[in-house]
Amino acid sequence: MKYLAISLTFFLTMGLPWRANAGEPTVQLSTTINEFVTILVNTPVSELRTTGLPEKALKLIFGRFDFSEMTKRSLARHWKTLEQSEQREFVDAFTHKLLVAYGRTVRASGDEKIQFKRETLDGKFARVETKVVSGGGQELPIDYQLHDDNGQWKVYDMVIDHISIVNNYRAQFERVISKSSVKELLVRLKQQSS
Repeated sequence: MKYLAISLTFFLTMGLPWRANAGEPTVQLSTTINEFVTILVNTPVSELRTTGLPEKALKLIFGRFDFSEMTKRSLARHWKTLEQSEQREFVDAFTHKLLVAYGRTVRASGDEKIQFKRETLDGKFARVETKVVSGGGQELPIDYQLHDDNGQWKVYDMVIDHISIVNNYRAQFERVISKSSVKELLVRLKQQSS
């Protein structure tokens, strides 16, 4: 009986880290988002418009978002047809496009609240459901798709109001590629980034 109690305690203890880590994607994501929001609220809107996101904010974004994975998933089957140097060029151009698009929609009013609703784990993948609630009570659901990258949960897709960023860009990229080529898509991305 004593041996059974010791064994049971051992297995329960061994199981604790898994349960403790079950909320890790949400903890990591919420920490990043809360720090990001604090930086934006404390940065004048005029500065955001002229110089873009502050270096501290960019560091947070690059630490939590996996732009390589986003680019790879957005290009889908075309990714493997590219040389490594072209892949890097795509990642750089696409990252810049996403940051510019996001920067245009940034509002540092401080009256929006982010609610972390639910987390779903599936091995090395997770989904964290959030809701942005404006001061006027309007709600915008944003679900983050993350994957475990050596203990860091990195975002590889965002589903904003039920629309996946990756799927949306994949459809756009596919239209351009079908009418011209992957290289033409890269040229266009670079032009949009300059």
